Amino acid sequence: MKKLMLVMLFILLAIGWMAAQNATTPYDILGAHNNGGRGCAACHAPHSGGRGNGGDLVTTGTGAPAGTAEGDYHLWGQDLWAISQETLYFGGGYDNGGAGYAVNFNNGTGTEWYVTSSPLISGIASCLSCHDGNVSKGAMMLGQSYEQQAGILATITGKGQGATTGALYGTLVPIPTLLGADGGTVGDYLNDHPVGPLANYNALSYPFSSGGLGNWGLTYTLNLSNPFAPITWNTGTGAFAEFMQHYTASAINGMAVDSVNQVPYVVCTTCHNQHQMTIFNAGTSGLTEVQGNTAGGTYATYFFINGPYNPGAAWTPTSAPSTTQFCRQCHFGMANEANNNNSVTTAF
Repeated sequence: MKKLMLVMLFILLAIGWMAAQNATTPYDILGAHNNGGRGCAACHAPHSGGRGNGGDLVTTGTGAPAGTAEGDYHLWGQDLWAISQETLYFGGGYDNGGAGYAVNFNNGTGTEWYVTSSPLISGIASCLSCHDGNVSKGAMMLGQSYEQQAGILATITGKGQGATTGALYGTLVPIPTLLGADGGTVGDYLNDHPVGPLANYNALSYPFSSGGLGNWGLTYTLNLSNPFAPITWNTGTGAFAEFMQHYTASAINGMAVDSVNQVPYVVCTTCHNQHQMTIFNAGTSGLTEVQGNTAGGTYATYFFINGPYNPGAAWTPTSAPSTTQFCRQCHFGMANEANNNNSVTTAF
């Protein structure tokens, strides 16, 4: 009888594993970035870049100033001019006497594009050309989370012990998507997660003050001559290797580096995959290892999160929510493995 129970338990675990590796969704994975039906061309104008999309007509009544490199990067179709002239301060209270982590896009050059700014432009300013809502007002933006507006969050139901069965998010206030016009102080980014060169590898290892994730066994090498893969993350050892057996490091794999800021740092596209709103595909993420499995697979996610991120999964005291594990990739001092607890797995 005991042997039969063990066999049944193994089968149930195997079924659960297969489900985690092959998540699917009834929703178009591009989700909100179908842009009200305009589709890919809302972000990637196939001809003439931002000028082909009409420029930033909402703010200035004209397109970007003459001579700017609109559309030269991935046919980007939104006007970057306004946001690229700003200096933003993220994450108040953590740096610079509480003023936040500064991100200066143009570094005083007065131009949108220069060689040392590429990750800041492509990974932050491009996102904010729609998601700022203050100086840069992208088209087709409702200012409310697509999942909330479309009722998708209401479909997330608990699957077992520890899983949330009630409302996962508040309904009185819309989940904002316009960061510089989110209903608080206009232009305030101090209530947003830090990005930019100051939010880097060395700052991610709390409670350590230096050495970064290397304190836990994750190191890297640089090859700045390769713009498509300037960072090579070395196989983790020690505590971080244990963490990789339980989750992944997909967001870390999305960090950026440039010729001036040669310590990997966080950009918007570190934590978000702008093309996959509801599914994380490990096979196309650039880092196929998830939960110790190098075969890839698909996992449930929400909010374009670049990794497994399922608030409805059946977490337990011995199986941490993927929503928690995602943050622990960087905030590794809070991980189980960093505190000598290697037995807690992940509920996907």
